[in-house]
Amino acid sequence: MPELSDPNDLLTPSDAARVLGLSADSVRVLSDSGRLASMRTIGGRRLFRRCDVDRLAQERSARQAQSQRPA
Repeated sequence: MPELSDPNDLLTPSDAARVLGLSADSVRVLSDSGRLASMRTIGGRRLFRRCDVDRLAQERSARQAQSQRPA
């Protein structure tokens, strides 16, 4: 049985980008625009909660599915 990831896991911009199918730069833009919540380490590194990234991935997937429906 596959192990489920903890929704409170913290992801780097590169990790979040892999989940979302985007570049790390695009993930940073989403964060800067407020569409993806992030936190900063004391050293200034940006981190994302897995549950926030997963929620955005689901929203993006639903939006893509709607746009591909025949009119």
